[in-house]
Amino acid sequence: MQNELSKKQKKKIAFIAEYNAMKGYYPFERVSILAKLLKNEEDVSIFLKNPKDEVLELFTDAQLSPIIYAHIDELTKHLKELQPDLIVQEGKDTYIEYVETIRPFCKTLVHFDDFGEGAELADCNVLSILEETRETSVQNILPGSFAFAVSDTLKSIAESRVSNELSNPPHIVVAYEDGDPNNLTYRTLRHLTHLQIPLKVTIAIDREYQHSIGDLQLMALSSRNTKILKEDKPLDKLLPEADIVICNANYTPYKVAAVGIPCIVCAQNERELNNVFPRENNGFIHLGLGRKMKQSNIQNAVMELLLHEARRERAVRKQIQLEIQENNEVLKSLLLDFAYERHNIVSL
Repeated sequence: MQNELSKKQKKKIAFIAEYNAMKGYYPFERVSILAKLLKNEEDVSIFLKNPKDEVLELFTDAQLSPIIYAHIDELTKHLKELQPDLIVQEGKDTYIEYVETIRPFCKTLVHFDDFGEGAELADCNVLSILEETRETSVQNILPGSFAFAVSDTLKSIAESRVSNELSNPPHIVVAYEDGDPNNLTYRTLRHLTHLQIPLKVTIAIDREYQHSIGDLQLMALSSRNTKILKEDKPLDKLLPEADIVICNANYTPYKVAAVGIPCIVCAQNERELNNVFPRENNGFIHLGLGRKMKQSNIQNAVMELLLHEARRERAVRKQIQLEIQENNEVLKSLLLDFAYERHNIVSL
């Protein structure tokens, strides 16, 4: 009888995720992390719109069984049957008509990193990518570095790093995730090859990289200790041994900060440029818009970190102070508060 009562008291939480080219695949990873955290306590459902194989692999690895849909009519049919207490919307920047369509089927609606007009209709829009220029009069925004969910892999890498002393030669990892539309990977490697000091450089290439790998390989051949790692999640393999990471300004800086590594960021677009997280106050060197990157700027940033141990230590200290490793429990509690309609949340 007790088990039956507990079962009836479980809240229904539905995650909906759709791919957005500007955000890449991380929103799916956040869904898999949070769904896995909640599934033993609540009734969790996951709805994915036309996911690619790598997305499905992510959920299979987390022992989750998402429901696949192609059109909103299919989604609303599922939601009507489920009648969730909470819907968590991920990935897409929503429009008003979309939110008005799914809103009647749930008690509470929470969005993550939604920059569309539909976000204003949610009960809460949780932002890990917070833009400096964003209109602050919107009342339902809950911003902060707490909004980045941390994978078990990142946690284990952080635990395994025992020292921030430089390798010999120093190892620089270049990782422009989320597509790299302006080929900042090539631009960065070209600038690094002109540094007349011993360096080990590894270029992280994932499935989203949109340009010729042959061009990178030709450049790598002319530079000693330069390698290209092409895998689904190359950064996971490279973070344990990286002395410096050079990356875009989207979700990747959070991954770096979760581990604690000196980091230089170059924005791939205006949204990334306005992201307030990867800044000096959090331990990052921000070089602005990557397509306007000057050779002298990136070389000076690299040399600053290589030559000054105190500068590296300060960068790592600021990242660790963010306590990103604790985010998952914060996010779990937040979603449970919304599922149980404890809406007295002002800020975190």
